[in-house]
Amino acid sequence: MPEPDLKLAPPADSNRLIPKLIIAAVIMIIVGVAIYFLNPRKTAEITVQKTQLFAPHTEFKAAPGGGQIIGTPATAEDDLYVVATLGIEDKLRLPIFLTNISATMTTQDGAALEATVISPLDVSRLEETFPQITTLVSPPAAPPLKFQDAISAGTTRVGTVLILFPQISQRQWRAKKSATLTLHLAHDAAPLVVALP
Repeated sequence: MPEPDLKLAPPADSNRLIPKLIIAAVIMIIVGVAIYFLNPRKTAEITVQKTQLFAPHTEFKAAPGGGQIIGTPATAEDDLYVVATLGIEDKLRLPIFLTNISATMTTQDGAALEATVISPLDVSRLEETFPQITTLVSPPAAPPLKFQDAISAGTTRVGTVLILFPQISQRQWRAKKSATLTLHLAHDAAPLVVALP
């Protein structure tokens, strides 16, 4: 008669495996919830602290020696400069960098107009043409926001953006349907869009 095989290990207890799987699942859920609540959902937050308007009315007359048809009036142009003071709060644990700024306006009749963003390098030439704008763009105003400006992690950067809406009057601005300012960030982050009042 053959002898039974020698068994040194206790029989496998499948009931112990189920509590281990439940504990592992609970730990994974806790880690997932912690990551969701502790990581910021937004790269940054932008607010418009104030907007100031400068709306020059410029009349162009014929240059001396230039030809002009007698009886025709001098041409005139209304332009609108918007100085927006922005607060940009970095919500990440890393610095963010500005790459581009754009602005659009929807007029009362629904037409969409792209603005020209004036580079901080061109502001001094603009001040020579329109000295009245100096008080809007010079200190104590916030420093201008520039290409590749960095915003440190967890901080708020306050800066100004100078925008030109050509051939738009102050009256048309006040009657607009909407206006938005868009700041594009480096590293494929979603752009920041804010309404201009």
